Amino acid sequence: MQSKTTRRIQLTGGSTYIISLPKNWVRQLSLKPGDEVDVIQDSNLRLLLVPKGTSQDGRQNRAVITCENLRPNFAVREFIAYYMAGYTIVSLICAKMKAEDRTAIKDTVRKRLLGAEVVEEDSTNLTVQFLVNEKDLPISRAINRAAAISQNMLKDTLDALRTGDIEVAREVQERDDEVDRFYFYVARQLTLSITSFEILEEEGYNATQIVDIYSAAKSVERIADHAHRISSLIPEIGGAVPESVVKVGERVLELYKEASSSFINGKRETANRIIEEDREIAELHRTVMSSLLKELGELRAPILFVLDSFRRISRYSVDLAETTINLLAKNKDSPIQGS
Repeated sequence: MQSKTTRRIQLTGGSTYIISLPKNWVRQLSLKPGDEVDVIQDSNLRLLLVPKGTSQDGRQNRAVITCENLRPNFAVREFIAYYMAGYTIVSLICAKMKAEDRTAIKDTVRKRLLGAEVVEEDSTNLTVQFLVNEKDLPISRAINRAAAISQNMLKDTLDALRTGDIEVAREVQERDDEVDRFYFYVARQLTLSITSFEILEEEGYNATQIVDIYSAAKSVERIADHAHRISSLIPEIGGAVPESVVKVGERVLELYKEASSSFINGKRETANRIIEEDREIAELHRTVMSSLLKELGELRAPILFVLDSFRRISRYSVDLAETTINLLAKNKDSPIQGS
């Protein structure tokens, strides 16, 4: 819990300004006269006092999940929640844990969460430690990587729609987990940045941009979900997708590529143009849907689902463009870029 203490600035020696430290703070950290503290100034001109030699990275926040009867899907969701909350070690303790359930949980957690390693395991306990090296994967790079994967997912989905290639469609669905990994990682880093502001500032971000960064990551994750959804319908549709539907998908893919580029490169004018282009795609979507409603037979439902996902991807692309504009407006260190 945060606490506030007011101190009066004093002048000593004719040129040195000083304030006294709160007694409780000094005692809680076991500091004594002669100890050193680092004084860090953030982008808002606030000062942070950190005892010399203290490493926030060394903290190991631990969470414990308990259960009576193990449900693997719920257990995995708990691990994901604690991962995004910034915990370092998470233990699952359950009296009735089947070996196959424990194996399924281990495999899924490793697959979906960056840096997840099992450090302890027995018949009633599964402990996972998250060994994430934030220095090697900045937030911006994680979002860029997720955007690149999701773009390729959508591109391959369009190819599979044309040919009815079920194998390509299945491979696209498997890549959705990769995008989730980066999304969960970004959410974790933003949570940690609340108490460790250097996570943001080392990348040129500030605290006012947290919501926008999260929104960008979420838009990318949602687009990957819809690429997954479309690819899952291909076995049912086969190669019977009308060319007009594929054309809508191609327009949407180009819009998403531009939206990703505007976010990655901080291009405000490009972002504004994307918002305008979405109106054209909306009209194209209505036109194609109206014509298909008169022609489609048994495949009406899955093909309309495909069109719906294309429209949603277009809207998430607009969300990404709007997020770019919002992010740039809160950039305190550099002017907004043009096209």
